[in-house]
Order: sequence, then structure tokens, then C-alpha cells
Amino acid sequence: MSTLDVRTAVRLILAAILGLAGVAHFAIPRPCVAIVPPAIPAPEAVVMASGIVELLLAAGLVGPPRWRRGAALATAAYLVVVFPANIYAAISGVPADGLPPGWSRWVRLPLQLPLIAAALWCTAEERVDNGLGGRRREPR
Repeated sequence: MSTLDVRTAVRLILAAILGLAGVAHFAIPRPCVAIVPPAIPAPEAVVMASGIVELLLAAGLVGPPRWRRGAALATAAYLVVVFPANIYAAISGVPADGLPPGWSRWVRLPLQLPLIAAALWCTAEERVDNGLGGRRREPR
């Protein structure tokens, strides 16, 4: 399997994760609303907005090649921005339907780091033969 195939697979997996999470924000918003830190106003609106962002990011990752690099960079940035909600979920013990209590909330924290790394790795440009004996960069 070539690096291109692996990058494509990783990009598609990220898109699936974001797509499922985005849908979950609308289908079962209560667990998401419960972990919004209290300092953030209008948690329901924040959850709906973040669901829309996740769906847009997923679309960007599977969309035309010219969108993919920007979507991958935006995905990495988004994962950094929402990290405080995961920290809050781990330390607060706030009851959230659908989210198991205790140590399982802590497991989510280190899992976000490989997702960020994967999104950044997907930003690399591929090099393709231009048919003239040279190579050109093609956006992913």
C-alpha cells in the first residue's frame, strides 16, 4: 500500500469520525450539551454550531482535492479548540447521557492527539507524474 493510499484512508476515516460526530450533535445532543463548560454561554447553540462545523469539515475532507488541505488544517484546529470540553468532561464528573462516567472520559483525551496528528499528516501534498518526465505538486 502506498503512502497516498494510506493518506487517503486516514483522510476518509477522519471524515467518517467527523460526520458521525456531527450527526450525533443533532440526533442525541444531550451528552454534548452536558460537557460544554459552564463558562460558555448558550451550550445548545454551541453544540448545534459545532455539529455543523463537523459536518462541513467531513465534507471538505472528502470533497474536491482543492478543499482537502484546508479542511485537514481546519480539522486539526477544530480538534484543538474543542479539547477543553473533553477536559471538562473528564474532570467535572457532569452526568451526560451516553457518556460513561469515570476513567472512560479520561481515555478520550489522549485519543485526540493522534486525530490532530492524522489531520495534519493529511495536509501533505502528493507528487504526481505530469506526463512530461517531471513531477508536479497536486493538492490532496
